[in-house]
Amino acid sequence: MDPTNKSISGRMPWLICTLAAAFITAALRRWQLGTAFEGPAGLAIPGAQASVVLVCTMVMAGAWFLILAMYQPISKRPWTAGQAHRWDLVFLDAGDPVYPILVVAAAFLALASVPVLFPMGLEQWQAYRFAVEAELQTIPSNNGMLTIATAAGGLLAFLGLLQMGRDGLHPGRRSKGGFSAALPGVAGCIWLMESFRAHAANPVQWDYAPLLLSIVCGMLFYMDFAGMSAGASRPRRLLWVSAMTVVMSAPALVTAAAEGAWGDLLLLAAQTLTAAAVLWRLPPNLEDPPKLRNIPGPQSDRAPNIQEGPTP
Repeated sequence: MDPTNKSISGRMPWLICTLAAAFITAALRRWQLGTAFEGPAGLAIPGAQASVVLVCTMVMAGAWFLILAMYQPISKRPWTAGQAHRWDLVFLDAGDPVYPILVVAAAFLALASVPVLFPMGLEQWQAYRFAVEAELQTIPSNNGMLTIATAAGGLLAFLGLLQMGRDGLHPGRRSKGGFSAALPGVAGCIWLMESFRAHAANPVQWDYAPLLLSIVCGMLFYMDFAGMSAGASRPRRLLWVSAMTVVMSAPALVTAAAEGAWGDLLLLAAQTLTAAAVLWRLPPNLEDPPKLRNIPGPQSDRAPNIQEGPTP
């Protein structure tokens, strides 16, 4: 079989199903925002049709991707060119520009969130300090520090994603891939704390549940990616989490766009693009993993290259 056709057939079920599910959940969230809330306070309508359908769709998507992951073909070769198989090599292939392009684009989206979040946090800090120094009776509960920390997390995510994209352009050039992928995961932890703080007093859980779920899913995705790159591979679980990250992020993107929360919008778009990049690269390389090719010469002067197909 033509390797190109094999790669296309290997990734198409994941990409088509994920994009279709993401589009459906985004449309359902838009419907929910328009019909499932009432009153000046925007209280959720119990048992609203849009809410019920959205929950059912997410559950069915999770079940379907679980089935796809269970039946995902994975190479059983335990050795590659006389060495233990390294699953981190599946993300290093200079012949495929789609993965690095998507990840680098995600990196710059994360970077774009910094000038949005940092001035917001600084303004919150100044308002808090003014209230404290003026000894006002009502002091803001938010001092802006978590928002500033989230901006710093966006910078960390940029650095980690940029390195992941650069690695994808260099066959056989292994950097600390697990560390690079862990940086966006750490940023996600800070982002989760800030998002929860911002909505802690909101009694309408449907207002912020999609955002929190998408952030948690993104954190799991980055952690599994880091494990894959560091030798603790769970490839089927990584596929499932990648697909669910895209699906869960879609309704959160709709909410962020409706509320004008541009910082959340940019960070959500970054993790969505990264998860889509993994869905593009991972399935065909699980079926036919890259192999190490030994190059004569001192190891200090030579780096192992990657080639597809049988070792010559």
